[in-house]
Amino acid sequence: MARGWFKWVMYVFIGFAVFYIVNQLLTNTGSFLASILTMVVVAVIIYGVIYFFFIRRRPGGVRGNTDEMKKYKQAVKQSKQKYGTSSSEPVKSSRPSGKQTRKRRSNAPHLKVINGSKGKNKDKDRATF
Repeated sequence: MARGWFKWVMYVFIGFAVFYIVNQLLTNTGSFLASILTMVVVAVIIYGVIYFFFIRRRPGGVRGNTDEMKKYKQAVKQSKQKYGTSSSEPVKSSRPSGKQTRKRRSNAPHLKVINGSKGKNKDKDRATF
């Protein structure tokens, strides 16, 4: 029951916020757009500072460990020198093969044929009254 009233309180707050935004947009458009632009610029600056000082310098950050990347690139370079570059897709013949092989049917060992009574007369099996 506690969630029921909280949901309605949130709806009221969201309604007030939408009303305020529409009111500011209609009555004071210039300062409203300036304040929105200021908020966006401040958010970008805060994100840039956080990224530059915390995320970028972390050892397992966005790009991963740079020492491991150097070792990986060196291994790739050595592998290319040793084996050469391989073609990405094999060359296929332009003409189709003349004879197609038929797919063989295999007997499924888990299936069993049950002999029915097709040849019998149905009248003999019925009881007579």
